[in-house]
Amino acid sequence: MPSSYPVPTQMVQQLWNRLIGFLMRSYPMKDFPLNIRPGMVFATAIWIILLGILGMAPLPTLPVNDKALHFFGLGFATFLLYFVLEVPEGPGRRIWYIRRAPLLLTLILAFFVGGIISEFVQSFLPWKEFQFGDIVANLCGSTLFLYLAHLLHQRNLRKMELSSLYQPLSVHGSSTYRDAQGRQHMFPSSSSVPESASGGQGEEGTPPRENRREREGSGVWDEDSDFGRSSQETARGAETNTVFELGDYDDDDHQPRGKNNI
Repeated sequence: MPSSYPVPTQMVQQLWNRLIGFLMRSYPMKDFPLNIRPGMVFATAIWIILLGILGMAPLPTLPVNDKALHFFGLGFATFLLYFVLEVPEGPGRRIWYIRRAPLLLTLILAFFVGGIISEFVQSFLPWKEFQFGDIVANLCGSTLFLYLAHLLHQRNLRKMELSSLYQPLSVHGSSTYRDAQGRQHMFPSSSSVPESASGGQGEEGTPPRENRREREGSGVWDEDSDFGRSSQETARGAETNTVFELGDYDDDDHQPRGKNNI
């Protein structure tokens, strides 16, 4: 008897993680500053073919609400199309249509082609009829699922940023991190850190910061200062070396009050 049995939830979670990793794995496109996800392209193509069969083929009437089928069918296709392209870090992100390439691709293929053009194409088929409500259902479903895809994308970027920030900064660790906008940055290398900030020691074994403090404070105390004297010596020096004397003088004769002028 085995000592432990596999937990079904863990197996499902592992399979789900592998599926997501396969779908979200991206590769650079030749001559374009974009990455493409082949797994997501394959999943999107399968779903669009299924929608084409349901929308164009002379099939019997399905026991499903037609408007709900348009809403969720094209909406999920919009969700998949949004993740087909990925914009990597680089100078291409400075160009607005490169930075917004996933959104532009989704608007053209899902909203315009799938939501509007496909309904006019169906009107030319003898077993189909044009209905304006189908276009409204397509656009509403695409709008909702596009919003969900955008939220999921932003959540994934924040998760990647937090995971990279909380990793230990070592030689074997990750040397890059992403901010909230998805931009990738490089951690400062250890060679660029100044010696005084890294806690190194000077030539004689004393930290450079302490040497600097000693040099800056070397001219503060002079020979006439009270540094290094006792309290009694300081008091005697104050009595003998008085600069200003306190007394009541008149402004006219500059002599103390209470004494007779001779």
